[in-house]
Formats: sequence, structure tokens, C-alpha cells
Amino acid sequence: MPKNPHPGRYRADRGGRHAARKRGRRWPWFLGVPLVIIGGAVVVAGIFAAQAVSVENDLNSAKAQLSSIMHYVKNGDSAQIAKVGDDVLAQTQNAADTVNGPLWDLAVKVPLVGANVDAVRRATEATNILAEGALPAGVKLLGALKIDKMSVNGGGINLEPVVAASGSLPQIRTAFAEAKTTLAGVDRKNILPVVSDAISSLTKIVDQAGPALDTVEHYLPTLLDIAGAHEKRTYMLIFQNLAEARAQGGLPAATAIIQIDDGHFKLEGQTSTFSFPRDIQVIYPPYETQALYEADTFKGFGNFTRTPNFTTTAEAFDSLWNIARGGHLDGVISLDPVVLSYMLKVTGPIKSHDGRTLDSTNVVDALLNDAYKRYKGNAAQDLFFGSVAQKVFAKVSSGNYDLMKMLAEFQTAIKQDRLHAWFLRPAEQKMANEFGMQGDLETTNKKTTQAGIFLNDANYSKLEYFMKTKVTLTCNAAAGTMTESITLTNNAPLLGLASYQLSHRPKYNLPRTTLVDDVMYFAPPGSTITGVAPLGGDSPWDAKIGFEDGRNVQSIRIFVPSGTSKTVSYTSTIPKGVRGPFSIATTPTVTPVANTTVSPTCASLVTTGK
Repeated sequence: MPKNPHPGRYRADRGGRHAARKRGRRWPWFLGVPLVIIGGAVVVAGIFAAQAVSVENDLNSAKAQLSSIMHYVKNGDSAQIAKVGDDVLAQTQNAADTVNGPLWDLAVKVPLVGANVDAVRRATEATNILAEGALPAGVKLLGALKIDKMSVNGGGINLEPVVAASGSLPQIRTAFAEAKTTLAGVDRKNILPVVSDAISSLTKIVDQAGPALDTVEHYLPTLLDIAGAHEKRTYMLIFQNLAEARAQGGLPAATAIIQIDDGHFKLEGQTSTFSFPRDIQVIYPPYETQALYEADTFKGFGNFTRTPNFTTTAEAFDSLWNIARGGHLDGVISLDPVVLSYMLKVTGPIKSHDGRTLDSTNVVDALLNDAYKRYKGNAAQDLFFGSVAQKVFAKVSSGNYDLMKMLAEFQTAIKQDRLHAWFLRPAEQKMANEFGMQGDLETTNKKTTQAGIFLNDANYSKLEYFMKTKVTLTCNAAAGTMTESITLTNNAPLLGLASYQLSHRPKYNLPRTTLVDDVMYFAPPGSTITGVAPLGGDSPWDAKIGFEDGRNVQSIRIFVPSGTSKTVSYTSTIPKGVRGPFSIATTPTVTPVANTTVSPTCASLVTTGK
């Protein structure tokens, strides 16, 4: 038998029949090449798919881990915070290593598919940049800001970890900037909706975080200064009594002196209108401004809020402090009982000195109405007011509440013009202005064409607790005028009020439940007052005219008996030149939401943005 020229080729079937079958089914050799290619592609595709799943799993796991980190922050568990940081960093690093492999380089070049692969790769890289650059610093920051370590005995905040952790902010901000640059390279036009939606979510986070980090880094040094990080600070806290109207809100019948030293809060003392001299004029505004107010306005501090400009009020308090105690205040902060109600929404209720429970639903009535019926005489009322102030201060300084919710309530108070702040140092005052807390009227029309109408109780009563107001602003383009009107409604009961709540101006020979108010109109900058109705008001000899901060001002005195309403209207010229959107400034009242309306007739007169 001839020797097999291909030994071993058919070794599996020595009987020859299997070999015959094999020979009958043989594929042409050239078809083996595409089979090898197709088989290899299947294997490569399988490997790529497995890697894609691995990347997805790593990123989802990292996301789940991060969602738990705030739980550990609230519990002050710095060890768990660090562990989460390590785990997330490992997972995102693993995902980033995968998407930077050779298979992903090939996949990026595949038509149609490549844009989606590139988007996923960039999103993974951006996530890893955040994990590498921002997360370690963020973990350090969160670990330092442990809630259980923030509060200090006696009230306040432990600033040491805040100062230490603040150095991490530039590193975090840089990481977010790099991530934003990476995401900017994604071709959003040629990717699938599901990929685009995921990229959009990540981009939104990065876009929001960047400005927020810039803001924190910008303001944190100033906030630390205000909190006494470098030297002791003394602030006066003013409580405005809305039951006796003043242009800014109410009579500042009580104050609290707060000292802050390295974040430690201390209620140094409480004062009233009788704690300081009442016969010394403390500041001297221009004559045309003083002419708008009663003679005692810049003497007794209960009248310092007759002007709607909080800077003037704060400077009067600072001057009074300097005259009576020596030195200057580091700041003056003003709020009213409506703001206290917002704060109690977050902190929970307090107990007054006589065991009453006060919360966000009843504290305004307790302070502005019930107190005058329940407590007889100034001493008893001051004891109650002081008790409430102490309890609220203790609640707030304890830090035992949701800080973000408190900041949200403060923001509401600022928008309603109820929370103002003045600081002695320019950088701190600049920050207060940027936060909208300065409480001053506009001096130009660039931002807004602002018409202001304000109330000052001329009755020495507490009847404004029962007052409702409605303010409207209309424009007449053809006549070149604008008219602002305020309607006052007196809902005071005829019976059942304490003597302290009733009118103390017998010279008018009016029922003691009658509102007696000075209604002041501040025309916009560059505008001139051309008319008022009712002309001269109800007491013409009490009408006043002048200027404040360059704005034309008039005031008339009106009487509003219980159960009635009265409307006062002022007309002025529409200012020339730049005019921002028309707006209304008015006295905050007991009603939380101001009833104000700017007519559409003013919209066409806006010149900015056109």
C-alpha cells in the first residue's frame, strides 16, 4: 500500500468512511478567510459589549455609592465618608481605564456607532475627572463639616473645620471646569436620544456646580469674617413691630445685641426704646430729607425706620450706639415677626416664659396682637418679647435644624423686603447688597423703574395689625405720566382692644380705632410729582414735600375709620432716558404676600433690553 503523503490528516477516522465524508463536504479554502474575520469580529464585538456592560455597572455602582454619602455626613461618620470616596474613585477609574482601551479606539471610528461610543467615553472620562479631582477634596470638605462637630457649647458654629476645608474649593472648582471641557467635545447631533439624555444630565450637573462653587469660593472668606473667624464682632438685631407701621415695616421697639467670636454666638443684651437717650439727634440728613418726617425721627430709635432706606436707619443706630456706648457696631440686621414665623417653620416651636407654645402659625398674632391684651404694662410686655427673642435665638444658634431649609426661608424674607443687613466694612456690605439685603430704594432706573409708596403710623397705635393694603401702578404713555395708588382697609374691631393698641392722638377728635397714617410717595429717579388725591389729605397742615437720595417725595396724612377703606393716589412724570421694568416698593405688612399690581400699560415704556 502506498505511503500516505499527508500523515495524520485523517487520523480521526482510520476506517476511511469518515474521511470520505470529510472530503465530500470540504469548503473552498478561500472561504475560510471571511469566516475567520467574521468569527473574530463576533468575538471582538462580544468583548466590547462585555466592557460596555462593565463600564455601565461601575458608573451605576458609583452613583449608588454617592447617593448614600449625605446620610453619613448627617451622622458625622467621617470614616464611612472616606470609604465611599475610595470606592467611587476605584469604580470610576476602572471605567475610565476600560473606555481608553484599544477596542474603544476602534469603535469610535465605526460609522454611525462611533459618535455614541465617543459620547460614552467622554462622559466616563468626565465622571472620572470629577472623581479624581473633586471627590477627594469633597470628601475632605464633607468629613470636616461633620454636623455633630459643627455646633459648639453655648451656641454657634465651630469655624475651625470650615476654615480648614475651605482650601479644597479651588481644587474642586478646577475639576468641574475640566469635566465641562471634556463634555463640550461631545457631538450632540449624531448620537442616540438615550445617550444624549444621559449626557444632558451630566452636563446639567457640571453647569450648575461650576457657578455654585465660584459663589461659595467668592463669599466664604467674607462670611467667615462676619462670623468672627478673625476678630470678635458686635451686631445689633432689630425687631420691627408691624402693628405700628413704619416705612420699612414697623416700629423697632426692641433690639438684641449679639456678639460673635470665632463662630460662638452670645446674646449680650436686649434693649428697648427706653434703653437709649431719646432727645439727641444722632444723624443729620439734608434739610430737604428731614423736612419729610416728624421732628423726632432721628432722635428716638423707635422712629429710625420712618425712612424706607435701611442704610440711613442702620447708620442712625450705629451713631446712637457710638454716642451711648462708644465705638461702632459691626453690623445692623433687621427682621419682623413674619420672618420669625418662617424661622420657626424650620426650627420647630418654642416655649415662652409663661409656658405658651409658639410656632409658625401663631407667633405673629402672639407678638402683634395678643400680647397687648394678655400682658398689662410695658414691663410685662417687654418680658414676653424678650423671652421670645431669647428662645428663638437659642433655637437658631443651636444649629439643630435643616440649614438649607432655613436659607430658603431667609430668601423668601429677602424677596418680601423683610430682612435687611448693613455692615460697617465695605466688602461685607457689598456682599449684603449682592444678596439683596441692603433695603434701600433705587437711585437710578437702570435695573428697575421703581415707584415707592410707604406708610408711617402717625397715631402711636398698634392698629396696623388689622390693616390690609392694595397697591397698583398704572402708566399713561400719551400723557407721559404714571400713577401709583394705595388702598388702606381698616379691619380693627370696635370693641375688645387694649388701650395700648388704640389711637393716642386726641387732637384729631377721632374714634380711637381710626387709622392715622402718613402716606409717602417716592417718585422714580428723574421723575417729578405732579398731583396727589385727595389733595392735602385729611390733615393739610401735616402734608410734607422734599427729596431723599435725589428722589422727589410727598407725604399726606389720612384718616381711615374702622370698617372702611380709603385710597391715596400720586401722579408723577415718566422719567426720561433708560427705564428698566416698572416695579413697586411698599411697606411690608402683617400679610405675608404683598397685594401689588403693575399694570400692562407700563410695559411699553421700558427701554432697556430693546
